[in-house]
Amino acid sequence: MFKIYLASSNPHKAVEMSRFLEGVASVEVPSHYQPVKEEGRNFRENALLKARSLSLRMPGKLVLGEDSGLVVPYLGGAPGIKSHRFSTGGTDLSNIEKLLEAMKDARGEERRAYFVSYGVLIRDGEVLWEGEGRVDGIITQEMRGEGGFGYDPVFFYPPLGRTFAELTPEEKNAVSHRGRMLEGLRRFLLDKLKEEQ
Repeated sequence: MFKIYLASSNPHKAVEMSRFLEGVASVEVPSHYQPVKEEGRNFRENALLKARSLSLRMPGKLVLGEDSGLVVPYLGGAPGIKSHRFSTGGTDLSNIEKLLEAMKDARGEERRAYFVSYGVLIRDGEVLWEGEGRVDGIITQEMRGEGGFGYDPVFFYPPLGRTFAELTPEEKNAVSHRGRMLEGLRRFLLDKLKEEQ
């Protein structure tokens, strides 16, 4: 089994990823992790920045950089790579409130949105794997559900008829942008294990 260090200060992500990669890899946030300035122009560049920064301080270790966010075409692609710092407060609630206010006049197709998750696995600065996951949905007019984090309470997933915050962790992992990205990573790691046997 692999041990992966996540270049993030978000413990929710590490828990979610460990659950998804169970039996193949454990994921943890190193205690000395220091957030980097996310100066990339897109999700991939930010994921690389995070992974390379941590990899330099952890020789020989597998490091995963991941960047994700919500893209709303009606808002010109916002919040996009600034999803976590969309509002002045930068909290989940203040970000959601700003999003709902910005979309108060949006109707029908204008409320379409999608989540993106881009992951990069690095060891000693070398990119071993990278991949993207995406899931489409609709922004609700009010928050629904108690689970999840981030924009989950306002991201409605039509195939299941609920917001991400109304899904169980297992249901969300099966369809989420991060789950789809991690499925690609899981396949890569399983192939690596086969090669080593």
